[in-house]
Amino acid sequence: MKKKHILPLVTLLLITFSTLMITSCRSKNSTNNQSKIVFPIDKYESEPTPTNFVGARLLASNKGFKIPESVTLDTRNNYIYVSNINGEPDVKDSSGYITRVMLSGEIIDTLPIANLNAPKGMTVAGQTLFIADIDRIVVYNIESQTVTKIYQPEGAEFLNDVASDADNNVYVSDTKAGCVFKISQQGELQKLFADSLCAGANGICRADAKIAMAAADRIITIDPLNARRRVFAKMHFTPDGLKYHNDSTFIASDFLGNIFAVTQKECRLLVNAREGVNAADFEYLPQQNILIVPTFFNNTIDIYQIGLD
Repeated sequence: MKKKHILPLVTLLLITFSTLMITSCRSKNSTNNQSKIVFPIDKYESEPTPTNFVGARLLASNKGFKIPESVTLDTRNNYIYVSNINGEPDVKDSSGYITRVMLSGEIIDTLPIANLNAPKGMTVAGQTLFIADIDRIVVYNIESQTVTKIYQPEGAEFLNDVASDADNNVYVSDTKAGCVFKISQQGELQKLFADSLCAGANGICRADAKIAMAAADRIITIDPLNARRRVFAKMHFTPDGLKYHNDSTFIASDFLGNIFAVTQKECRLLVNAREGVNAADFEYLPQQNILIVPTFFNNTIDIYQIGLD
């Protein structure tokens, strides 16, 4: 694969990335034990009012990807990882791959992971990359450059996004099955929340000490300590990607390409959809208010500067 370049403006990110905190963890392999767990729900219904377009500045649009679905950061090694479906989103064709990209925007290489099937959401925990791959979770050791484990959760149908909490437990959403799978720091697999509240489970992210997830038209927060769920807000659109800004604000995309700042009172349009340019599982750099957006069928990674306090 030939190397591509993002516009020079992206190099400005290098200055501030070095100050990011590094999450340190090791995922330990264990037997693939599963159990379904049911937890109490504490609902809070709120439907934010849509407000006027706020706007964002497009800094760069990088080509060279094949149906990019997810972007995640490796702060320890200062890389960006991009999942490339390179085929149909739900077909096991072994044509998917993960691109490793410098913070300056230069594509370095493709990770040596064979037989990926439409890879989607990812998260980095220490030196471990977790990848959602239709109905399995691929665990890749960044340091040794090897796949160390593949989980195949019972009942998985369409694994979509991945996040980790403060204790390095990993959570994976399943959109079709309407549930969440959890991999503990010790490597134990469990099925969580297979109920109507998680119908359409999609974008998932760490929200300070909690985990947040977009499901159908809602943002749900999950407390890892007691697994209590709370509906943060009910929205007028169906969210896809989701990131945490602060205790009162999330950033959510829809697949059409719009990106919103969502509070319990209002929903502000940050990025207005452009024809043919989608917005899948984006990455967010809160210190710089930078969005790194995979555009799916447009085959680019777009970088925006937004204006959030």
